[in-house]
Amino acid sequence: MHLRQRTRRAAALRWLLALALLAGAPAVYPSHRGHGIGRVVASAATQNLPAATEAEARQRCGTVCHKFPPPDILPRAAWRDELVRMQLIADGVPEPAGRMGGGSAMIALPPDMLRIQRFYEGAAPDLLPAHAPWPGTGSAPVTFDRQPLQLAGRPGPSHPAVANVRLLDLDGDGQPEVVASDMRAGLILAGTPTRGGTLKIIADDVPHPSHIEQIDLDKDGLQDLLIGDLGSFQPADHTNGAIVWLRRNKDGSYKSFVLADKLGRVADVRAADFDGDGDLDLVAAVFGWRRTGSLILFENRTRDWKAPQLLAAELDPRHGAIHVPIADLNGDGKPDIVVLFAQEHETVAALINTGKGTFRTETIFAAPHPNWGSSGIELVDVDKDGDLDVLYTHGDTFDDFILKPYHGITLLENTGTYPYVARSIAAMPGAHRAMAADLDSDGDLDIAAAAMVPGGGGPAETTLPAVVWIEQTAPWTWARHTIKMGTPAHATLAVGDADSDGRPDIIVGDFAFGPPMDGIVDVWKNRGKR
Repeated sequence: MHLRQRTRRAAALRWLLALALLAGAPAVYPSHRGHGIGRVVASAATQNLPAATEAEARQRCGTVCHKFPPPDILPRAAWRDELVRMQLIADGVPEPAGRMGGGSAMIALPPDMLRIQRFYEGAAPDLLPAHAPWPGTGSAPVTFDRQPLQLAGRPGPSHPAVANVRLLDLDGDGQPEVVASDMRAGLILAGTPTRGGTLKIIADDVPHPSHIEQIDLDKDGLQDLLIGDLGSFQPADHTNGAIVWLRRNKDGSYKSFVLADKLGRVADVRAADFDGDGDLDLVAAVFGWRRTGSLILFENRTRDWKAPQLLAAELDPRHGAIHVPIADLNGDGKPDIVVLFAQEHETVAALINTGKGTFRTETIFAAPHPNWGSSGIELVDVDKDGDLDVLYTHGDTFDDFILKPYHGITLLENTGTYPYVARSIAAMPGAHRAMAADLDSDGDLDIAAAAMVPGGGGPAETTLPAVVWIEQTAPWTWARHTIKMGTPAHATLAVGDADSDGRPDIIVGDFAFGPPMDGIVDVWKNRGKR
């Protein structure tokens, strides 16, 4: 999975803002393009500027970087902060720390953006519509019991930041282990609920691990782990990201090898034989941030696994890649790539393998505007018609911390042509990850989902669903059920039989923003029908 935490930490900008606050004047920035923020300071002359027309707003805000954002996607009070952020990004200036209305209030917009601001404020609603409340936790036809997993024999991190959780059979004994990556503590952890219910550290030398993938990379018969390393906990444009290979030894331990470094923030990495030469190549979702990031193919040219050799080639220059699941989408026997691009792109794309490491790009889905909040994808045949659909979550609120009524869980139905057909499953604030499984044992696929809202445990969060399952009661008919209400702090989710009782359980990683949490991973054990 991918994780995008937008807490700003620009020391130089805070210093600049502090000076402005002391002086009682708006902050002024040098423009990197000669027309952006910093060219003007608000004055009496700018107070009488007329609002821009919609046509002018479309020309200014929807022709170069992203689609036009309609005024009704944010409340009126949020638009100034959003336009300041857009202008800062365009000018390559660091964003101010803090939430809406903080440091950005001291930044003066240039006259053309002031007119755009007035257009948006004149057309935006006072408040966004509220989400329909989710049902309580006691009415679902299937019950789930929580088992928190913590480190064995020592205190674990009280503020975990689990970016990815998987259910993997590490040792080949038929019993899957819960495997998790803590991107704050720099730990890869594993444990089994039925064997003490604790986690052990299997690697502590990947600084900021994001996604975990199990693969026998060197084909020695032992299952290795492939790790995407973000390179930093906070979002930033840098080249500290890496792809790390945890090579499994015969005694069950792992030895780490850096396969590729000097990358942006690597959110996901997967392996397949893309060029048909018999070895496993890699594809990496290098999320980056504002000016870094792309989708990169690494051709495997290794002859000696003591010194792996990979040749990099950029497949798509867009930043914001979160997930890169691999599947043969068109039945030609070659592995294709599906990629989710977030940030201003908000697009799901298919890269169809045309042979010898070349690909043709098709658009599976393009969101209607750049605030769609893309957070994750999973390939699954939800409607059981023989082809793969895309289960898509879009609930990221890290840019502005505002709950959106259009965030939730969507199925992108594969009807045989591009783009796929978007079918809303459920609105869900902060929806970050969803997976499909037959949770009620009735023969069809239901959906489990987890949410993350970065609020630090505020009162409003007590009414927000954190872990849910959505029952498919008939084809394309869904009933919502809440497993955990309040404190939505889960960026990642897995589904599988964690306790070997024959029923699929739900495993979520914990991500603490405010108060400490009593687990690193929560296993929600499926106890069957009431």
